[in-house]
Amino acid sequence: MSERAGRRIVVDHHSNCLRDNPLGDPYTRRIEVLLPPGYRDDARHPVVYWLPGFGAAPTLTNRALAFGDSVAGRLGAAMARGEIPAALLVVPDCTTAYGGSQYIDSPACGRYLTHLTEVVAEVDRRFATRAEPAWRAIGGKSSGGYGALIAAMHTGLFGAVLAHTPDAGFEHCYLPMLPGVLDTIEAAGGTEQFLARRDSGPHDVAFMVAMSLLAMGMCYALEPGVPAEQNLPCDPRTGLFRPQVWERWLRHDPVRTAAAHTKRLGALRLLHLETGRRDEYHMHWGVRALHATLQELGIAHEYQEHDGGHHGIEHRFTTSLARLGRVWQTVADTPGGR
Repeated sequence: MSERAGRRIVVDHHSNCLRDNPLGDPYTRRIEVLLPPGYRDDARHPVVYWLPGFGAAPTLTNRALAFGDSVAGRLGAAMARGEIPAALLVVPDCTTAYGGSQYIDSPACGRYLTHLTEVVAEVDRRFATRAEPAWRAIGGKSSGGYGALIAAMHTGLFGAVLAHTPDAGFEHCYLPMLPGVLDTIEAAGGTEQFLARRDSGPHDVAFMVAMSLLAMGMCYALEPGVPAEQNLPCDPRTGLFRPQVWERWLRHDPVRTAAAHTKRLGALRLLHLETGRRDEYHMHWGVRALHATLQELGIAHEYQEHDGGHHGIEHRFTTSLARLGRVWQTVADTPGGR
């Protein structure tokens, strides 16, 4: 057995596609790799890529609360008990100066979907992985769940998706936030003064919600160098709605884009979609809309609703990973194992 088994390894990756990115963000990015119990260099192991939500640190090893273990600790213990499959857990760093990239190739933020493909190649090069889509899964919560769906739609790298409350049905998950966001920006003295709080704080809930919508506007922008406030769906001074800007946002809504990607979504061995019916940001309505859209398109998927909200649902990750384990067992029992 490798002496590295069960360890956290951090890889510094020099990303070619993030060099000269429009925001001037670092192109050297850390990749967190958590090796499973029983990891061996002379064997091959499946991989789960986990994408953090907006504003979250790119790690599974931090404890979000004083209670319970870190996500990495929980999942490692579940692997040791055989409740979820023993697999490498990989966390890429796709953060930006605005907090998040939505894991897409954005003219205004950088090529973060392409960066994900670099991460997969780097992990396969450095570690003893099963380097086939059937043995790769990608998942996450909120923006991370959204990124998992985007990666499945636009690459052929993954055979399974675990999307926990992904951004979807943008009129449900974004528009209801707008009035409060405008109030927060106005109270700060304007967008420029608000953005200065990225360094100074306070980074309370109101700040994070407003920051998230400014970040979405940047991610969905058509060109670099446009001030962040001009990419909001309405003018932050007058409140006047900007239909053309909003249409740009909608082009990235999974509810609206799924139809163009039925082949790749339909080829997934597992598309697990779930949400909490008490989501604090009412994002469950958008996830329900995505579920209905997938049904209409005839795309096989699993859909679950639970009694939780948007936060404090890390225990749900073991539920979806347990389902992934059963799917991987089916793959293993198939001649050729693919």
